[in-house]
Amino acid sequence: MSLDLGKTALQIDGMAVELKTRQSDRQLRLQAALRAIGDFSLDSYNSRREQGVDGWAVPSVLEDSRSRRPPPPLLSDFCVVATDGSHIDVDRHLPVRCFLINVGVSVLTYGSLPDARLFSRPRLYARNDELAIRDDSSYREQAIEGVVLGAKRTVEEIRALVEVARELPPNTPTICLLDGSLVMLGLVGHGFYDFVPRELSEEGVVQALEELRKIAKDRPLAVASYISLPGSAEVMRALRLMVCSYGLSDSESRCGLPGAGREPCDGCVGGVLDRELFASMLAPGERSALFGISSPIVDNHYQGHGVDFFYINGGEEIGRVEVPSWVADDEGLLSLVHSLVVDQCRRGRGYPVALMEAHEQAAVGSADRRHFVELVDQALNDQGMPVYTSEKALSKRLRWL
Repeated sequence: MSLDLGKTALQIDGMAVELKTRQSDRQLRLQAALRAIGDFSLDSYNSRREQGVDGWAVPSVLEDSRSRRPPPPLLSDFCVVATDGSHIDVDRHLPVRCFLINVGVSVLTYGSLPDARLFSRPRLYARNDELAIRDDSSYREQAIEGVVLGAKRTVEEIRALVEVARELPPNTPTICLLDGSLVMLGLVGHGFYDFVPRELSEEGVVQALEELRKIAKDRPLAVASYISLPGSAEVMRALRLMVCSYGLSDSESRCGLPGAGREPCDGCVGGVLDRELFASMLAPGERSALFGISSPIVDNHYQGHGVDFFYINGGEEIGRVEVPSWVADDEGLLSLVHSLVVDQCRRGRGYPVALMEAHEQAAVGSADRRHFVELVDQALNDQGMPVYTSEKALSKRLRWL
């Protein structure tokens, strides 16, 4: 047994005791957050936001922050298209550099002509021009692996939505759903050269969003992404901006982090997540106010395509829904997103069933990964090429003791 479960269990018990002692303090902070949002002044917030909030990702507030919107009536006929992806990353222990992206698609039609189409689109990337992002002006390049491959997968997921949307009946109200954020957050904080987010965001996500916007001009079509169990605290940062007594320069490092020389301010709301706040506010089916994402990636690379978000009570959890600003600006499309996401969560026992089905099509399990390696080895053998791996990889397959 490689893991000493006895020693680990003692540490887990200690963690649980510590979490319990912090629970009452967290409840006090949550109550302070509820009071803060009840007293929220949009004019005062916008004034403070304009003064500059260096280092803070504070959202714009597009509706009354206290608002609770009930779900609109469900349409009799509608369609839900969802994509999700999985990938096999570049493995230096393989005899060839390559990666695979598998995009799963579900097209669920409800109403008078019900239908379901489920399929996947695997694609192998192995050519030199496919394995890196290159900048022709500087001759720099960035290998597509790790977080860059994750961003590349997101691009392929939304491109798959575009392809499917073009083939749909023109008169059926439709929502195109993605799993995760519409913002390429994985590219933030890694020090990538500017040509990397330019290709993945501007030439990838933004172009696909623009194609979907053009399709939506001729038919009732909305685009959204759903985040299950969100860990965001953007709305909470907006409340902290209003109530924290330390001021903008110190509040981000001090608020919610008690310790030596640090005194929590009165009504401290730090350490609470957005989903915890809205779990205390929203009834099943209701959505929160609409907020606008503030992000350097969006500001610098989304070419005017803003991204807005709201929280929704899907019955089993508080989910976060993100939409392009052109969807948020259209009350009909925004209502369509609200209504169909709630319906999908009810059908999927808390999680949109279309995304669940797309995930099942996209999933690449451990057995699939082993078979992938075997197929690579066999193909190289068939071509009379050498098949090799690292001694480290071999050692993991063999037991010496």
